[in-house]
Amino acid sequence: MTGNNGSASPGAEDPRLEDQDIAGTAANPIPHLDGNAAAGPLWELFRIDIIAAIGRCKHCGAIRAFGEASVYADGPGIVVRCTSCGGVLLRLVETPTWYWLDVSGLSYLQIDREG
Repeated sequence: MTGNNGSASPGAEDPRLEDQDIAGTAANPIPHLDGNAAAGPLWELFRIDIIAAIGRCKHCGAIRAFGEASVYADGPGIVVRCTSCGGVLLRLVETPTWYWLDVSGLSYLQIDREG
C-alpha cells in the first residue's frame, strides 16, 4: 500500500508499527505475558478454553498455539501479538456493558471441540 506521494504507508512492511503507541522500543520494551494471560477474559466471552487453539497470523503466516502468543495486559484491554513477527492478532476491551473484540490479525483460529 502506498501513500499519496508513492511511498509505502507506515506499518506496511512491519506489522509491529501498526500500533506504534504500544510497541515499545528496544531500550524500553513493554513487558508481556504468554497467551495464558488472555485465557480468563476470553473464557468469559466464549466459554471455551482458547489456549490450545491453533491460529494463523495474518501478517507473517506463522501457525501456533494461542498459548504461545505474547499478551500485553497493562492497558485498557488486552493486546495479543504474534511471537514470530510482533503483529497484532487480537484486541479485547471489556466495559461494564460491552466487549469489544478485534481478531483481524488472525487468518483463522482452529478450536478443538473435544477439548
